[in-house]
Amino acid sequence: MRFRLLILICLLYAGGAEAVRIQDMEPEQIPKRQQDGYYAAMGVGFVNLDGRGVGVRAPLWFKFVSNRFRLISSANLLDLSFLEGDNRDTRYYRPFVNSTLCIDRNYNYRVPNYRCSGGTDVQISASADLAYIIADEVWIGNQPGKLFAGVGYRHTKPQTAYGTIGVFFDPPDASAGGFKFMFGEGYIALGLLWGFDLRRLF
Repeated sequence: MRFRLLILICLLYAGGAEAVRIQDMEPEQIPKRQQDGYYAAMGVGFVNLDGRGVGVRAPLWFKFVSNRFRLISSANLLDLSFLEGDNRDTRYYRPFVNSTLCIDRNYNYRVPNYRCSGGTDVQISASADLAYIIADEVWIGNQPGKLFAGVGYRHTKPQTAYGTIGVFFDPPDASAGGFKFMFGEGYIALGLLWGFDLRRLF
């Protein structure tokens, strides 16, 4: 008797309760740029030059993005590479290869690591490339980016053609940016870039 009464109470409660409807939430629609873009850009990253080793790369460039023709072109007017120089003082040496230990030959004791450094050598070059937008909407986090691949040419140090692949983000209401990988004969570079929309000045 008590069991039947318990079932009756449960049925009455379920009938009087309000139904809860669960709706799928639609993802937030982030607007994409439809017009062509003109950017003054800068970047920072790593570079590996054949025979010179690994260093820091800091290019300054102009970038044009054609959303109509799915093209991205870049003109690197000042392509700076900061590498370790070869102006070393023979008084100081490293007893082990790839070691941070630096020894003074005259007194045979340890000295600060920078004594064994050859200083900083700055390589100045210029380059330009043209890329095709393979995919117009590649999501990384909550931002859609443009996946591109193309070819370019570096003027000197070293003088070489290279391939490039990367992702570029150009939302209409924020600063542009992305990352880029370049590879050629005796030349490999990888870095981040930031762009300022020049149309904001007009």
